[in-house]
Amino acid sequence: MLIEIAIKNYAIIDVLNLDFFSGTTVLTGETGAGKSIIIDAVQLALGARLSGNVVRTGADRAEITLSFNIADIPAAQIILKKYDLESAEDCIIRRVIDQEGRSKSYINGTPTTLQTLRELSDSLIDIHGQHEFQTLLKPDVQMMLLDRFAQHIEMLQALNDCYDAWKTKQTLFDNLKKTTDDIQARIEFLTYQVHELDELNLSEQELESIEAEYQQLAHVDTLLSHGQKAFTLLSEKEEGAAKDLLYETINTLETMLPFDASLKNLSELVQSAATYIEEAAHELKHFLDHIEANPNRLNELNQRLERIHQIAKKHRVNPQELYAFHQQMKKELHDIAHSDERLSALEKEIEVLQVHYADSAKKLTQSRKKSAKRLSQLITDAMRELGMPHGRFEIVWTEATDQRPKRNGLDKIEFKISTNPDQPVQALNKIASGGELSRISLAIQVTTAQQHTMPTLVFDEVDVGIGGATAEIVGKLLKSLGESTQVLCITHLAQVAAKGHRHLKVEKKIIAGKTTTQIDYLEQDDRVAEIARMAGGVKITPQTLAHAREMMA
Repeated sequence: MLIEIAIKNYAIIDVLNLDFFSGTTVLTGETGAGKSIIIDAVQLALGARLSGNVVRTGADRAEITLSFNIADIPAAQIILKKYDLESAEDCIIRRVIDQEGRSKSYINGTPTTLQTLRELSDSLIDIHGQHEFQTLLKPDVQMMLLDRFAQHIEMLQALNDCYDAWKTKQTLFDNLKKTTDDIQARIEFLTYQVHELDELNLSEQELESIEAEYQQLAHVDTLLSHGQKAFTLLSEKEEGAAKDLLYETINTLETMLPFDASLKNLSELVQSAATYIEEAAHELKHFLDHIEANPNRLNELNQRLERIHQIAKKHRVNPQELYAFHQQMKKELHDIAHSDERLSALEKEIEVLQVHYADSAKKLTQSRKKSAKRLSQLITDAMRELGMPHGRFEIVWTEATDQRPKRNGLDKIEFKISTNPDQPVQALNKIASGGELSRISLAIQVTTAQQHTMPTLVFDEVDVGIGGATAEIVGKLLKSLGESTQVLCITHLAQVAAKGHRHLKVEKKIIAGKTTTQIDYLEQDDRVAEIARMAGGVKITPQTLAHAREMMA
């Protein structure tokens, strides 16, 4: 549930902090006061794309913060855990936009992407706008509404998994099939490459080994002369060899020990040093005894290195990568040479995956058709409740001609309606009356919202084009909806505003020469006055006030 909005320097809003509660909250105000700006800010915070400069004149940046209580929203908790953003109860979303249109987004204080924001917002809030009808004409939106109504999340996920597995194998098959079209030329080329690399016969660690051996033989004179010098300094120097100096030090310390026992540790350290020096001298002597010049071996190594570098350059790889390149070429040659077997194996795998997909798609279709009947009846009932006594809504199936797997199933549907008893159902865009369009759109939105467990629903002037008794019915519907979920409704109709559990008034004010938007919760008397204004115009009379109280009853 949305519990707070904080806005700074957005559009004409200077600073706005607003708490929200459960139930149905209506927002009213004069045209241009900034009602829809609030909804725009919410959408922007939840990942909507920027459209123009939204930063308030004179400010460096705009900032929008939304706070949600997600204790009872498992879907949101799962998404937050997925991105290591989890929180026990609260989810705080913040978006900052500068004058250049650059923005940064945060979830619970951690920087995040717009894609993550949009994914999270789908579990938190659902916004229905006054132009929703145009969106309802899209087939994918119609299918989404049906699946949402039927709560097909798990079935769709299972189908998507089947589709992804099939798509992966099908892509492999298509690519391999395409490769086989000029397979002979590729085989000849690979055979030549592999033969040349086979002749080189480079082992995995050979290059590193022969480079080390080459370095030793190429600098054998330096190694011998410097090694002998180091050995002499350690052990064989007539005066001042490291070993002799250390033993002399040990003898001196031993003469001191009877007079100060604390020197024992120091004496042992020097003895350890002498031992290490002897071991080092022994290792160095062994090295010198086994190293010798070998011009023939050096020449052999040089030729081998030149050949390796020559082949590597020819194949445009680093010498260190030549062994791996050889293995890769051999594997590709093997795969192509056995491509018929691989194609056959892939075909069998694809057939199995298509069977699994068809089974999942069939189950989804059956559930969709069952849910479509129930949704059609509910929307029909809502249309009639909204002043269309002969209204009829149907979800019509079209047989899919292409049976290849698709991500969201094989079904094609279309929303169709009839508003007259002697008229067959027609596509939504065939209905001419603007008032009917508004009521049909509202019936679809309210019905699907009632069945969908979305924690927060926003209706932005969805009551445009209706009035009178129908408006009162809409108000009752939205109030009823607020009994089970949080509802925010922007409206120009007194009949709708009168049915809200809470009432926010949006006003445009000029403070210190600057225009700003102010929003306040109305107490009972102020609320009566606002509804009277909406119903009766500029002049408020005792009769309009009494009528306002009657509407609120």
